Order: sequence, then C-alpha cells, then structure tokens
Amino acid sequence: MIIVTGSKRSGTSMWMHVLIAAGLPFIGDRFPAGWGELLRHANPDGFFESELMSGINYRSNPHPLTGAYLHPDHTRTHAVKVFIPGLVRSDVAFIDRCVATVRGWREYVASVRRVGLEGPSMPPALEWWCNQYALIRDLAIRGYPAHVVSYDSFLRDPARVAADTLDWIGFGDARAAAEVVRAHAPQTRVRSPDAALADGIAPRHLEIFDELHEFIDQGRPLTARFIAALNETDEALRPMVLERQAQLDASTVADIVGRR
Repeated sequence: MIIVTGSKRSGTSMWMHVLIAAGLPFIGDRFPAGWGELLRHANPDGFFESELMSGINYRSNPHPLTGAYLHPDHTRTHAVKVFIPGLVRSDVAFIDRCVATVRGWREYVASVRRVGLEGPSMPPALEWWCNQYALIRDLAIRGYPAHVVSYDSFLRDPARVAADTLDWIGFGDARAAAEVVRAHAPQTRVRSPDAALADGIAPRHLEIFDELHEFIDQGRPLTARFIAALNETDEALRPMVLERQAQLDASTVADIVGRR
C-alpha cells in the first residue's frame, strides 16, 4: 500500500485528495459513518479514512466484522491514510511506500484547538513532538521507502512537490494533483505567541521542534549532530509524556470503577 501518514491536522486528508486526483486507487471513505455532520467543518472536502487509520495489522486486517482481507499483492498501488501511531503498529509487508507530511508545531496546535480535537492525555505541542519523533524512529529502524515533505512546502509549490512525489511513486497525473492543492489549501496563518501554544514546553525544546521542521521543509537530510539533539530532546520530554499518560490511565480506571 501507499501509506499517507502524519499527525492529525497535518495535511493527510489533502494528500489523499491529491493522490486520488492523480488517479491512484484508494481505501477509505470521504466521510466515514457519522463523521459528516460532526467534523464536516474541520474538513469540508472529506477525510478519506478507514478502519486502517489506526494500523494495518492482525487487529484490522482481516476486517474484524466482515472478515474481508486485503492482500499485500493486490493493494500495492492503493493509497490509504494511516496516522503515525498506526504506522508504527503496521506490518511492514503492507508498507510499499510511505508519503509522510509534517506541519509546523505552531500551525498544528492552533488547528487542533480550532476544530476541538485537543485530546485528554497530552497537550497538542507535546503530542506533535511524540508523533514526529515516532515517525523518524520508525523510518530509521524499519527502513521502508518513505518520502517526507512539509505541509508548507506543498502549499508553496504544489506543482513541484506533486510531480516529485508522483515520480517517486512511479505513476499518477501530477497536474491534476497540483490543482487539488491550489483549490483547497487554507489561507490563514498562526499569529499567537509561542507561550500561548507551547503548554509549558521549554523554549530550548521548541527550538529543536523548529529546527526539525526546517530540515524537512528544506528537504535536507538529518545530520548526526541533529539526530543526537532529537534523542536528547525526547529523553528530556519523556517524563512529561509519562506523567500525562499516567494521569489518563488513572482517569480511565476511575471512570470504570465509577460505572460499577
């Protein structure tokens, strides 16, 4: 499968529209059951999501209800959206190619808050970090073919980015793909100060967030020095992540006990 991945609100739906416009077969629905009215305002053009967005593995394939099985040999050119946490849980046999999109942390936080998708476990800025670090780690460990681009670079030059990506995939109408970006790209930009978006993450760590996005936005390979900085940043932020997860686990247990 050609997996479109990223964090939520990072351009994964736009990439699905792009690849479908380019002529790729796909897996997913424009508006999964019940989503049309609930989240249409977040993405009026549709999401193209499926049961596979949380991972392609024994839990999702065969389908737990219908028993339908998607064979790797029959779906190698199909585009499917799988968010980063699902990507790292996906069987590598299904990852023929991976198109990953990364949005800057400020734009991500503002977008998540604007559409009401802020989760109970982690603040959006910390969730952004966990997703990007997990993506880089998975790419380094499992080594499947991946094409990583920034959301901003696609908006700046959709014709070039679409052409480069489809050339890497091996087929597809680049002109039709670029037109989708021009027609549906958002025009608003974040203007909030960092302190209002960072949820307590130290400025020195936010600098690493920015540098990571800059590497991806400019299409530069990560250096050994910067990879070391990423690992140090993750080690520094890990206690905050574990604390948030523990709070969520405790809240879940309390809810279960309270219902008994």
